[in-house]
Amino acid sequence: MNVLFVIKGNEPYVSQQAQIELASGLQQKGVCMLLIGNFSMEMELQLNTLSLSYLKVFPKKSIDRAYARDFKILLKEHQIDLVHFVDGKSARNGLQVLKNTSIKSVIYFGSSSLHWYDPSSYFTYLSPYLDAVICNSNFVYSHVRAQLFGKSKEKAVRIFKGYHSDWFTNIPPKDLTEFGIAKDDMVVCLVGNHRKVKGTKYFLASSHFLATAKNVHYLLIGDQTDCRTFQQMKNQSPLGEHIHLLGRRDDVVAILKSVDIYVQTSLEEGFGRAISEAMCVGKPIIMTDAGGCTELIDSSSGIIVPKRNPKLIGKAISKLLNHDTFREDMGKNARKRIDNVYHINQTIEDTLDLYHRLLR
Repeated sequence: MNVLFVIKGNEPYVSQQAQIELASGLQQKGVCMLLIGNFSMEMELQLNTLSLSYLKVFPKKSIDRAYARDFKILLKEHQIDLVHFVDGKSARNGLQVLKNTSIKSVIYFGSSSLHWYDPSSYFTYLSPYLDAVICNSNFVYSHVRAQLFGKSKEKAVRIFKGYHSDWFTNIPPKDLTEFGIAKDDMVVCLVGNHRKVKGTKYFLASSHFLATAKNVHYLLIGDQTDCRTFQQMKNQSPLGEHIHLLGRRDDVVAILKSVDIYVQTSLEEGFGRAISEAMCVGKPIIMTDAGGCTELIDSSSGIIVPKRNPKLIGKAISKLLNHDTFREDMGKNARKRIDNVYHINQTIEDTLDLYHRLLR
């Protein structure tokens, strides 16, 4: 079985690791994998380590005829049986090439932003040339099925996006004294780019409702999280200088290893990469009832609170801050849940089963 695996490639490795490990695992199962994308030097080093074949081929614009031509040549030269897209822009160009061929195609989808009334979606996730849409949670699966019609609903397939806690074993914890945080202080963290859907303002607002005698710091990580709006909220918070707006960071996992609690206050979330990473490094989770992310945890590994409710978010944070054994056990259970329920090995098996089913 020859599979062309199409990804972006130019994002930090940690943000693409689950997909790369999936490709590597499929190769170990006997699938002949060829990866294409706009690979950074960091990505190339990792691909070489995993002995994955790759080519730096990627679209330079929304509709790229040169890319489509190269894509067609690759399909023929490598006798591709199936194309697995993980990048929408590449799919927009590549799917047109698959028209009137026997080559099967699947695409990964991980949010609830797909809509049948959006014409552009019929060039990617709702394309008639797709054979399957891989949904990373039950929530996303239900959403995608609702956008499809008739027999096309069967194109939706639920395959959880698996992780492995061992991926992060060799990453040393961050020394948070760099941010003015003492070793005995308690640290609460949220990771998410500044977008309304992330509900970040409710995380910052929860600092007004903490009930603890402990010395607490909030860390906020992500693009534009050091914006003026959040700076104003920081200045108005009782935590004041104990709120750290760190902006974009390349050492997120190292920081997660050093915090005490991970919080996600999204208004909508497909599954949640940062949540999965925090669970992998043994952190208890507090999250809003924002969709697919709630499937990641159970009552022993996290707490679910209502969306847009900073008071209850603050109450949940306080509960974990004030009960050390409960908090630490919850973190251990979070890591176990990744390894026992959402492990990458299951993702590999489920994806391989999908490939075989389509090619039969």
